[in-house]
Amino acid sequence: MAQHSSQPHGIDGLFTGTETVLVIEDELVVRQLIAETLQHQRYTILNAPNEAAAVEVIEGHSGLIDLLLTDMVMPIMGGQELAEMYHIAYPDGRALYMSGYPDTSVSDQGVLEPDGSFLHKPVTLPELALKVRQTLDRQPKTGAAVSD
Repeated sequence: MAQHSSQPHGIDGLFTGTETVLVIEDELVVRQLIAETLQHQRYTILNAPNEAAAVEVIEGHSGLIDLLLTDMVMPIMGGQELAEMYHIAYPDGRALYMSGYPDTSVSDQGVLEPDGSFLHKPVTLPELALKVRQTLDRQPKTGAAVSD
């Protein structure tokens, strides 16, 4: 029997967040499940069913979008190309990629990043929650030099 606490711990005791996440996934059921899971973790969720809708959200959203959670393989543009557009608007934002294709086909495209910002579908809800938190907690890749 699960114990209840007065403090929100999220799935399996993982940390929750207050950041805004844009979810791009063409499969409605998958997109809804991801959104519900992350909302349960206390994130603000924006979602888009395709690349065109995602670009509209990126260009039209008045607040910060902390994380782009996108499918890698989409009909019009890939997840990496979408992330490049996202990083123009949000240079310190993070990107987390998902794919149901085998790791080798994704890595052959040269898109797997060494920082581990990739989820292979199907993914469990705890894996999703953990990877989102880890990706958000990474240092931004701004390349800015720190001076004395």
